[in-house]
Amino acid sequence: MTTLDGYFGAVVERLQRVFRGRLTGVYPAGSLAFDAYQPGRSDVDLLAVAERPTPADIEAVVAALHHDALPCPATGLEFVLYDRATLARLSVEAGFALNLNTGAELPYKAETGPGDGLTFWYPIDRDMVRQQRRALIGPPFPGLVTRVRSRVLLPVVAESVAAHLAALGDHGDNAVLNACRALRYHAERAWFPKRVAAAWAADHLPAEAPVIHAALDSHAAGRAAGRGVDRTAATDFLTKVHTILTREGSGSVS
Repeated sequence: MTTLDGYFGAVVERLQRVFRGRLTGVYPAGSLAFDAYQPGRSDVDLLAVAERPTPADIEAVVAALHHDALPCPATGLEFVLYDRATLARLSVEAGFALNLNTGAELPYKAETGPGDGLTFWYPIDRDMVRQQRRALIGPPFPGLVTRVRSRVLLPVVAESVAAHLAALGDHGDNAVLNACRALRYHAERAWFPKRVAAAWAADHLPAEAPVIHAALDSHAAGRAAGRGVDRTAATDFLTKVHTILTREGSGSVS
């Protein structure tokens, strides 16, 4: 499997085989939803919806999409499955039936509930998919979900920045770019690709432009080239973004 289109077709075919008429739709998420996929750095992010997935269905999906059974041509597959009825009721909960990570450069994970894990990515990703209205197959995603108002989602977005701040590690460039995206969502109540949001943030916060541009350069170099930005500068930037996101009654980035 050498092309993304071929991989998408194989994923859809395997899901249809598992659910036998109960597959509602499959939707690109993450960078794919924004036509911002970057070979060598981006994961394949897909969100699927099915009617009443059973434990046996979920086990079959894991087996069918595992990297050993269907090699992912990207750095990895991040796949989230929702039950259609549950999805329609969700606000900022995780709510998934399956969260699967598999691929050459992703730590393997197959879970049916978040446990003590972080949950903020799920409502954020669903809101991006709802906004972008793209589908591999199935009805438009906005018709499957309840829209989460920005005043409800903003605390979750702030939580995502706080989580990055608490665990910068070797992922400083991605943390900075995610913070830029969060900052623009705070200002405009809409989602943008990381690199587009970063260019906007550098214009609006010129004092922070050096760390933003360093993150852009590192991110463009791919995973194998490293993910380095100055940790102190990244910490200071994320702290400032978190303060802006949690400041009451302000849409300003200054």
